[in-house]
This record gives sequence, structure tokens and C-alpha cells, in this order.
Amino acid sequence: MSEAIKHLRKTPAKSRAVRKIPRSSKGHFVGELVYNNINGQPQRLGFASLTEFRAALCLLYRNDFFDIEEQLAALPFNHPKGAPSVHHFDFRFTTKGGQRICISVKPERIAQTHVYQVTIGAVKKAAIGNICDAVATVTERNISPVELHNAELYHAARRPEPVIDAVVVEGLARLEAPVAINRFLEDIGLSGRGFFSVARAIRYGHARLFTPEKIRGKTLIERGEAA
Repeated sequence: MSEAIKHLRKTPAKSRAVRKIPRSSKGHFVGELVYNNINGQPQRLGFASLTEFRAALCLLYRNDFFDIEEQLAALPFNHPKGAPSVHHFDFRFTTKGGQRICISVKPERIAQTHVYQVTIGAVKKAAIGNICDAVATVTERNISPVELHNAELYHAARRPEPVIDAVVVEGLARLEAPVAINRFLEDIGLSGRGFFSVARAIRYGHARLFTPEKIRGKTLIERGEAA
């Protein structure tokens, strides 16, 4: 493979947002993140709020993740007040099993209002069977601190380190009992250098958490099914 082709494959694909996301917005957390899609290719994903960013990370690193699209095209629906209207979903999440879930990200204070509940009910009727199989609303209260912490770690550790990864996977295959991550890394001669590699191993099933918790140096891991 030529160097030019290698470079092209590593260039992140542009955001698939249909609804334009502003480059900057006073008082709002807006931007793009880059993740590796199901084929291992880098893909840009835009977000228009901090909660959208956090929700996207948690979705990206779910075990059933297959695809995610942001800022979908306007969906026409009949507003409860009787007038035709449109709704823009923030994400459409597709699972490995093929289920498509349209997601609206809202502050909890808005999501709990009667007006929103009635409106999203009308939106759901228009969306399900048309552009998705289910509709969900995500607020800051729906985002688990543990899930977010681990998703942020998986994202930071998403780039493979083949040499270190091979040592970690080999060491995990020999595990006979739960062990703290720091102790495991010391035992295989890597110490802190292999922490991201262990995170990747957990993500891909070579290791698993002894109990669900934030992944840290003291976290106990055991051999996974893929080891």
C-alpha cells in the first residue's frame, strides 16, 4: 500500500450532521470529536452541548455499538397544538443487532416539562417506523459517572500500540485470579506504560472488570472470554 493511500485512510471522514452545528457559540460547548468507526476508520462527530458530547462518548463505547449519526434532517410531525412542525434529533444510534434509536438530548429541567413530554410523544409517532425503531431522551441525569469515566478512558486509549498490546494480551491469558491493574502491569514488566493497553483489552474482551466500577490502577480485573 502506498504512503498516499495510508494517509487517506487515516484522514477522518467529515461529520455526517445534516443540521449545521455552529463552529462556536457563546455559553455553549460545541465542537467535534474523532472516533474509530466499526471498520476502524476515523470519523468526525459533531456536538452542540456538553451533554451531547458526554452522551456521544457513552454511546460510542457501548458493547452493542454499530453506528451513530448526529444532527439528523428535520422530521415533519403534527404538533399537539395542531400545526405542522419539524423536529431535529441529535443522534441516531444503531446497535449491532440493527435497532435504530433516535435520541434527543435535553436538559433535565426541560425534559421533565409537560410541554416537552407531549411534544416528544407526537414526534415519536412520526419517527418510529419511519426513521427509527425507538425514540429516547437523554439528559444529564441519564449519564452514569462510571460509564462516562470509562468511555473517556476508552476514547483516550483508542489508538493501538501493537507491541505493548501483545504483551498485555499474553499476560491476561495467563491470569488465574483477579488482580489489580497496577499489580498486573508490574508483574508483566510494563508498570504504568501499559495502562491504556489494559483499557483496550477490557474494551475488546481480553479482560473484564471484577466488579463494575471506574477503571483505575487499583481496579481488579480478570481474564476475559477473548483472552
